[in-house]
Amino acid sequence: MKRCYILILNYKKWQEALECTRSVLASSYPDLRIIIIDNNSGNRSLEQLKQELQDRAVQNVPGEADILLVDHRAFATRAPARLPLITLVQNDVNAGFAAGNNVALRAVMQEDAYVWLLNPDMTVKEDTLAQMVGCARATTNAIVGAVHRSFYDVEKVILYGGARVNYWSGNNALIKKPEDIGRAGFISGGSLLTDAATYRAVGLLPEDYFLYWEETDWCYRARKSGFSIVVCPEATCYDKRSTTIGSGFLADYFYTRNGLLFLKKFKSGFLPSALSMVVVRIAKKLVMGQGRRAKGVLLGAIDFLTGRRYEKKGI
Repeated sequence: MKRCYILILNYKKWQEALECTRSVLASSYPDLRIIIIDNNSGNRSLEQLKQELQDRAVQNVPGEADILLVDHRAFATRAPARLPLITLVQNDVNAGFAAGNNVALRAVMQEDAYVWLLNPDMTVKEDTLAQMVGCARATTNAIVGAVHRSFYDVEKVILYGGARVNYWSGNNALIKKPEDIGRAGFISGGSLLTDAATYRAVGLLPEDYFLYWEETDWCYRARKSGFSIVVCPEATCYDKRSTTIGSGFLADYFYTRNGLLFLKKFKSGFLPSALSMVVVRIAKKLVMGQGRRAKGVLLGAIDFLTGRRYEKKGI
């Protein structure tokens, strides 16, 4: 059975990363390694995680010898096959979702192994990883997603694996029904498993988005190269949907800017239509009294049109 490297990217949410890690440690899959990358949270996230994970009073927690804490430079010199059960990697900048994950992907992509991108605000079932690996083995060149259920209401399905892109509007439509699984255009980066060889063939995650649309871009290129989008209905993740930036100004800014950037790269003929829909989204948010979110959409479109690099604004 191939080893699986689980990559968890943390930013200021170490308590959730801890709960996520504990759920992964309870997995039935026999050969796994967890790599937690911290994007310069500034709150001693990795030190806190290491301390909590070394508390042997907690079930399914490793001992001190099974945990390594290093900065990203030292991590780059280590052989992935010799990593302990849990490796904590400290970045000195927050360069976004793709750049953070790429720190680990550069190391493990040459291995004969699976790689599972997993958001820190997820918890998983004991058999989630085994089910996803089973789906990956059953389909050649598979990129596998899971069913995302609400952590707070397990009967509520948030999405089946991923979403599809509406090129006309520059939006993503979540796959909400099992009968629509075949329409998925990409797998959510919140839970995405594939063979490490996929990254060797397609490349690393694109770093020009910072946040949102990275997996859309990567999966689009993968599909063009002959890889398949697969949703594993037996694999379940429980999603708290508690991202650091929430659903306000910054979310609207990056979602708008990056949706337009994706279209420019791959479907430029749809840009006029998508830009007109930006105007509609701004108007709707203003009518709903969401002035700051409307500003996020507007500035995202302006920065796309002017080619201006985004400002992290304290992220």
